[in-house]
Amino acid sequence: MGREEEHVKIRILKAAKKLTAEKGFEATTVREICAEAGANLSLISYYYGGKEHVFEAVLDTFILISEASGILAAKNLDPVEGVCALVREIVLFRSSDPDISRIIHQEITRQTPRTALVQQRIMAGWKLMRSYLEEGRRQELFHFRSLDMTLVQVMGSILFGDNRSGMASAIEEPFPDRDTQVMDVLTYILRGIGYAGEAKFVGEPIIPGLIPVCNAAESGKE
Repeated sequence: MGREEEHVKIRILKAAKKLTAEKGFEATTVREICAEAGANLSLISYYYGGKEHVFEAVLDTFILISEASGILAAKNLDPVEGVCALVREIVLFRSSDPDISRIIHQEITRQTPRTALVQQRIMAGWKLMRSYLEEGRRQELFHFRSLDMTLVQVMGSILFGDNRSGMASAIEEPFPDRDTQVMDVLTYILRGIGYAGEAKFVGEPIIPGLIPVCNAAESGKE
């Protein structure tokens, strides 16, 4: 496939992401996606075979949680380092691409026919967080009653703890910058899982280095 075709495909995916985040999957039409992308209407069928497959391609292209989780898992971090690193990655992901974050929120909370597709692409993060929590409790660094319930509370706080969570009408303060969000969420989670020490980070965040990969076709980068 040539560079121009790659450019068209990434424009289609970005348009689909933007419109789906704004309107929802059902209300977004193929015609609207192509108009937003400046692409011929027939290209949706040619490249993807229909709107449902465009949606899957959007998830594969823009959800970076699995890639970041795989890199973190290979580092063999201790439980505290692991929780801190994974919280940081997901908050950075959430704030770097509000549209895909909104799509994840929509599909998970509404339990649509596409919810399982989204869950598949974030499950690596859930499983990695579970392993950090489990090991931290085994080492008596973390103290909580139920691993399952703690995992649900932790991941809910990370994925949905932003100003697009439906709580905007109850928020009076200006929403904090990204680094402050990371520390606010992390402080809340560490105290919630019964950890009395300080946050520990090893190395630089992974997500920012993955984002250009998603845009390479459009920007012309290799």
